[in-house]
Amino acid sequence: MARRNRSGIIAGALLALLAATHAGAAPVVDSVELNGATVWKTSAIPDGVVGEYLYERQGEPKIVLAADGTGSFQAHMVAPIPIRYWVLANEAGEPVKESGGANYRYTIVLQYGPGGGGNYPEGGFDSWYWTWLADDGCANILGERFKCG
Repeated sequence: MARRNRSGIIAGALLALLAATHAGAAPVVDSVELNGATVWKTSAIPDGVVGEYLYERQGEPKIVLAADGTGSFQAHMVAPIPIRYWVLANEAGEPVKESGGANYRYTIVLQYGPGGGGNYPEGGFDSWYWTWLADDGCANILGERFKCG
């Protein structure tokens, strides 16, 4: 019995170590062409960015940003489009944070997945401002999608 318990503890410790190693992996930093310019992007997602952004704080169309750099974008009156996203960075890979008092902003760099077409072509890159509005306690994307609390 003691041997089985010790094996379980060792296996649990190994799994925790692997999870910590993966979570602590160095962010990926690379460049991409966006609107005719080369910009740097990082997979290091700042605190507060991950979540679900509701249209006018109520519901659809939504933007969903997951911790793993995937998510979805829903334009008005259409099904969600899968996306991959990063944060605009400097060449050293540090996210570029623009500050103004208690408010601040990051630029989200995204790539559209299948299903968008038209203004959202599969494989196409785009950018959005992500803004923290301190007085409201909310983050905002596209001026109309909010994550509060």
